[in-house]
Amino acid sequence: MKFRFDALFEKAQRLARKYGGDVSINLPFITVSVKPDDIEKKVARELMVRLPDKRVLNSKECCDSCIDRSLASIQEIRKILVEKQVELSHLHNGGLYLLIEYMAEGIRQFLTDTEHQEARALVEAHGTMRPPDDREQYFSALQQLRFHIHSCLLQVAKIAGMETPKVETYLHSSEEWNEISYIAPTTSGALEHEPQQAIQGPTSPPSAGQRP
Repeated sequence: MKFRFDALFEKAQRLARKYGGDVSINLPFITVSVKPDDIEKKVARELMVRLPDKRVLNSKECCDSCIDRSLASIQEIRKILVEKQVELSHLHNGGLYLLIEYMAEGIRQFLTDTEHQEARALVEAHGTMRPPDDREQYFSALQQLRFHIHSCLLQVAKIAGMETPKVETYLHSSEEWNEISYIAPTTSGALEHEPQQAIQGPTSPPSAGQRP
């Protein structure tokens, strides 16, 4: 399984041309700068508290039961991300919202890929255990998703102004992004990291009586 984020990459490029900021975040194949407001910082801190202790992010899998527990925790993460997207709906052009989209889209692609495996496994299953090949594919896909979410949280921590929680080295990529897990966007110039571009949430309109 490899992740593909063409639409989100293009969104980052579009927003980067409009705004400026002093916090740099790295994404696969692009680096942008953001200027988070107080609400984004608050939500980022909440994500840093609530997500890292989820089962899929702090343990590897060794059996079908482990896989099932990780799949359940992925749904928990997905629910939290949707809640935060609603909370940030008025800041949907901001850097934190973009990072949440990267996490949510990674989960969506993972589920789409593994649901096909699960459907085949149910047809071929003898008892309740997954076939060995499917189990190994789950182990690999879960590892890729785990690396992806940890890399996203590394960027969320920059917005939150917090250190990332300590996790075992085998649970995250040795680089900021495990780029072999990503398909390069088809957008022209996407193969190289762009210089630090700017992206932030929309500014609030001037209050009554205030000059624009």
